[in-house]
Amino acid sequence: MTSSSLAGRSGIPLLYREVKKQLIADIQSGAVAPGGALPNESDLAKRFDVSIGTVRRAVDELVADNILVRQQGRGTFVGRLDRARFMFQFFKIAARDGTREFPQVRLHSFARSRATPAEARALALQGAAPVFRIENILALQGRPVIHDHIVIAAALFPGLGKRMFEQRAGTVYELYQSAFGLTIVGADERVRAQAAGESSARLLGLSPGDSVLRIERLALTFDNKPAEFRVSIVDTREFDYVSSAQPTA
Repeated sequence: MTSSSLAGRSGIPLLYREVKKQLIADIQSGAVAPGGALPNESDLAKRFDVSIGTVRRAVDELVADNILVRQQGRGTFVGRLDRARFMFQFFKIAARDGTREFPQVRLHSFARSRATPAEARALALQGAAPVFRIENILALQGRPVIHDHIVIAAALFPGLGKRMFEQRAGTVYELYQSAFGLTIVGADERVRAQAAGESSARLLGLSPGDSVLRIERLALTFDNKPAEFRVSIVDTREFDYVSSAQPTA
């Protein structure tokens, strides 16, 4: 990219947001792969024809967004959606005594079908577009605790099949990132109590009508684009939904 592509009509370089946008484009295109190192700030400043301070501000925001990771003495890297990141950012179920563990995941079903009107609205799809419909059972402390229903647009995941999904080496979001170049950077969640349906009750060892927690999550990639619609049914007899807000100053 030439410096002129980041310059306004007056010839003055645009703000750090443009540098941030171009760095995101590099990540999306695969020019810098997950786990790969970003060029140093001096080289980026030369590339974009901006000051090092402008580059640093763009990088700082991407670090705060958990897209980039700084490693002391080594540089700045594109963050992987591995187990540690999943537990830190996305998995909010913990035992009542505060114990947290990575869940054991078992695929219950994998199918291709058409989006319902509600799913199409959530995923910004046109009409009854093709989707993959996936159910997982997540176990904690040796017993099933979460029944996940995942819906993703087939167009975003060409070639995805049951075998690839089931035999992935890492998290679901790591599969999205490594195999399809789709990085989940955040999520919107809605949480409420409800009665367990027959399917979830059977899979979680409950009675139909028992109280469970319903977590509806819309996972977002860059520019707040929806990538996954997930409903998690959680047995909260011994587990809680835990969300921590860190101080900003």
